[in-house]
Amino acid sequence: MDKHSPMELGLLTLGDHRADPATGVRTTQAERHRDILEYLDYAEPAGFDAVFVGEHHFSDFITASPPVFLGWLAGRTSTITLGSGVTLLPHHDAVKVAEDFATVDVVSDGRAEVWVGRGVEPYAYTYFGQDVQRAVDMQREGLELLLRLWTETDVTWSGEFRPPLNGVTLQPRPVQEPCIPIKVAVSREESAIAAAELGLGISITMLSFDRNQLAPVVAAYQEAFVDAGHPHRPWVDLHAHVHVAPTSQEARDHLSIYQAPFQRWVFGKRMGVHEDEVELPDRITDFANPECAVVNGSPEEVVDRIGAFTSLAPIDRFTIQSDYGGQPWPLVMRSLHLFGGVMDQVRALQPAPALAQA
Repeated sequence: MDKHSPMELGLLTLGDHRADPATGVRTTQAERHRDILEYLDYAEPAGFDAVFVGEHHFSDFITASPPVFLGWLAGRTSTITLGSGVTLLPHHDAVKVAEDFATVDVVSDGRAEVWVGRGVEPYAYTYFGQDVQRAVDMQREGLELLLRLWTETDVTWSGEFRPPLNGVTLQPRPVQEPCIPIKVAVSREESAIAAAELGLGISITMLSFDRNQLAPVVAAYQEAFVDAGHPHRPWVDLHAHVHVAPTSQEARDHLSIYQAPFQRWVFGKRMGVHEDEVELPDRITDFANPECAVVNGSPEEVVDRIGAFTSLAPIDRFTIQSDYGGQPWPLVMRSLHLFGGVMDQVRALQPAPALAQA
């Protein structure tokens, strides 16, 4: 973050399509998609700086094609950043990813952003005929090609996971120079350092991190970024589940119904076990604890809780996710409206100092 720049705010959907655990009722896929469009459409008028759509395959996360959503949103907005959260690069040809997001960049007049990740569902690699043990290598190769396609012309390239290119110039060309911004989703220090070496930003979710890990990971990232001598600055996006209610107790009562079933399902998918076998850590389920990874409470308490996170490490953008777990849609939108009422206070939070210096 620049010394005097306010922290940006982002809005993320991962597009899960779950039944309401309180009623057992699940919307249709068409209804869920319409809700997602309403959620995304709300972001710019509410004052968010960026909006992100997740990508998953073969599961009840049903947003499989983020560029389709972003292209739709480009024609309805004028200022907000339009990003994937994340693009599962190992499952794609980097050439097609480069074309798709260059197109989003063109039709949005330079507002595209790409988060890149390997995903949390190992079975997807099997269905795509890929070896999950090579996911890191596939992502690294894809990132290197993506960067070259967006920053160079007449690209000649060869790699392990796609046919070689000889004198290729990507079309259309991105509007943003030198490159469409790329952030890498990281859950380990090694991944953060690898992103820094390539000169890329990082995205961190507090659901995957103990809060005590945040500062060391960001410090290692910043140090590696500075050591690599990149001309631009590092960038850190922090993502968290957020639920805002008129009172703190109402927020906790709500999450006691919706958070744990959703997280058991997600962790079960990651671990390859049934959700009933998953034991969740207290940092996800102790909603009254100010250090809970799920930001919740009254509007005023949510500001304080976000401030507690952003004081741990320098954060350039805080991205919230509120539409998950089969929650009643009016309560999702109420949470967003209440958050909108304190966005200026969140932006005004005192940023943590840089952990590494050039």
